[in-house]
Amino acid sequence: MQNVQEYTQLIEQFENGPYFQMLGFEIDRVEYGKASIRLKKKPKNDNMQNMLHGGAIMSGIDIVMGLASRSLGSDAVSTIQMEVRFIKSLAEGTAIFHAEMLHQTNSTAVLTGRVVSDQDELLAYSTGTFKL
Repeated sequence: MQNVQEYTQLIEQFENGPYFQMLGFEIDRVEYGKASIRLKKKPKNDNMQNMLHGGAIMSGIDIVMGLASRSLGSDAVSTIQMEVRFIKSLAEGTAIFHAEMLHQTNSTAVLTGRVVSDQDELLAYSTGTFKL
């Protein structure tokens, strides 16, 4: 398990990423094999129906699962496979993204991702496999 300083460096790497910044994500927490981020709905992340764009949701799930994968100790991870099920749209408020490791081998990790509204409504659910 990594110490707090190593997680601080990991958090800074993600927060300084240009794509992360462009979309407006914020990191809530990072633990061993777990992570949470959030995204306040803004017009720049909307689709044509003024809902949070599915691409922003998919990006957030990929980012939070990548962050949780990196917390396992790898310097870099790559998404091998990711499946997303969209449940409900977000018209206003904040989307909160959670990831948790289900299984780890020497070279891969399988994670789940959940996206909920700030009203605790399930927006999307995901599974993903990451190369460590």
